[in-house]
Amino acid sequence: MGKSCVGLLTDFGNRDYFVASLKGVILSINPDCTIVDISHEVPDYDLKAAAFIIWACYRFFPRGTIFLVVVDPGVGSERRILLVRAGQHYFIAPDNGVLSLIYKEEKAEILELTGSRFYLTDRRTSFEGRDKMAPVAAWLSLGVPPAELGRPAASPRFLELSEPRLKSREIQGQILYRDKFGNLITNLSQPLVAQFLDRNRGANPVLLAGKKKISEMAAAYSSAGPDQPFFIINSLGLLEIALFKRPAAEVLGLEPGDPVILKAD
Repeated sequence: MGKSCVGLLTDFGNRDYFVASLKGVILSINPDCTIVDISHEVPDYDLKAAAFIIWACYRFFPRGTIFLVVVDPGVGSERRILLVRAGQHYFIAPDNGVLSLIYKEEKAEILELTGSRFYLTDRRTSFEGRDKMAPVAAWLSLGVPPAELGRPAASPRFLELSEPRLKSREIQGQILYRDKFGNLITNLSQPLVAQFLDRNRGANPVLLAGKKKISEMAAAYSSAGPDQPFFIINSLGLLEIALFKRPAAEVLGLEPGDPVILKAD
């Protein structure tokens, strides 16, 4: 297993020594490990954004990939550090809800890290991503059995994430995430939207987002008119609010957490 893949997701940015330290620890233990930077630009302490990003990309990685998720406002506290096997992948993260969407998507086997002999230090530190999580990821990549790294754990923490509600003439949902382009991804899924459209054949779907009314549903980003807000089913199968070559979030004054309603007009 010397050539295992470790994916890194943090809110550390690329200015400081934090990300390099994680990589240095992993490569010191397993020099043959492939390390993939998922993102280090998660907004500071933003667990919901991190939860969305890891959910959006984990399934496209090779079987056995180990995801190290270090967005950890509770570092050094009593919160647990978890090793989770979900589907064909492993996740190492603090028990703060950052894996909430993974738990909803996959059957998960959850361990609390207890294998202190695999840490750089077993005391509490201000950088447990480096001192505990990264070395565990490296040893796991070399084939150390999960049972040697932790003990079974129950009742992981979940983030408070609203579920969309389908009614006869509308779906009520929420904006989940703003991407780099300013597009706004909602929690309205393609199957739910398809069910809504089937129920309301002949009606024009209209999206109410915050105080904005968006009446155009586009098949592609480039098919919408200039300066015309639209909504689209994106590559993740989720309804997304966008503007062609402009940041919808700024133009429309919307952000994650804002409500959306898809109505039959």
